Amino acid sequence: LLRAGAQAAEPTPKYLRALGGRERVLGPEIDEPEVDADASVETLLRHDLAAGTLRLFRHEAGVRVGEDPEAVHQARVATRRLRSTLRTFSSLLEPDWTDRLRDELKWLADLLGAVRDTDVLLGRFQEHLAALPAADAKLGPRLLAALVEQRDAARTRLLAGMDEPRYATLLDDLVAAAAAPALLPGADRPAAEVMPPLVAKPWKRLRKAVKQAGDDPSDDELHQIRIRAKRARYAAEAVEPVIGKPAERFADAAADLQDILGDHHDAVVGEAWLRQAAGSARRDAALVAGLLIAAERASAAASRDGWRPVWKALDRKKLRAWL
Repeated sequence: LLRAGAQAAEPTPKYLRALGGRERVLGPEIDEPEVDADASVETLLRHDLAAGTLRLFRHEAGVRVGEDPEAVHQARVATRRLRSTLRTFSSLLEPDWTDRLRDELKWLADLLGAVRDTDVLLGRFQEHLAALPAADAKLGPRLLAALVEQRDAARTRLLAGMDEPRYATLLDDLVAAAAAPALLPGADRPAAEVMPPLVAKPWKRLRKAVKQAGDDPSDDELHQIRIRAKRARYAAEAVEPVIGKPAERFADAAADLQDILGDHHDAVVGEAWLRQAAGSARRDAALVAGLLIAAERASAAASRDGWRPVWKALDRKKLRAWL
């Protein structure tokens, strides 16, 4: 065939040949720098911003398709992690730049959160319904119809927001932030020296919140402790690449506290929703609402009884010696 004039095929795919090799020059839009124990503050920050942005990008299609609630959850976590990182590093960043980016991330997080919160309630209620006798469980869809409508409305608002130029601008800003964050002088210093005191700030706020809550905290106080635990966890996770195992163990313990108090908060919110729904439901559906309320109360009580030992496991000097 070669003697007859045939030539070997070009191994490069046609779409790459059509691009003229530009992608080989430009490389990926988001570069996630490698980080080790000697990394600078700038390298660590760029690594974390890149990881959070990529996490958001990877789940965008799933959010738009809407078939997997986990996609919304992961996208929401990405926005929260990015906001937390900007908060943790705030003393090293230009304030105006940081505030604007955090505000835009909050806008997206709120849209995602409205969908996620209804997904969580639906999941909880459906789990409770599965434990009821069949005659009661079959009334569940009628009781939860309003919540399904609430979720559909929240999803419509989310997709509308993602179709706005504001969303595209946010994505562009995140890509730019991961490449060149607006740093103040001193970002070339070792992150292992600079970051522990910054992570200690959310930890101290968490301890203060627990102390102020006393022996019998209100539901709102437990919710605030959960928020503080989440911020301490995210701050520790951001510095794991340079601190290593000590930060990882601390973050895991904070996650345990966040989880048990998160279940408590979900139970409290679930009971409130059910009480409101029962007021306008038919008698048979209202009876099912009462059964679900009992299940949510039991869940809240179990979390309230169990959170103190989880807190004590986190509040160990050995666990936070690196701070």
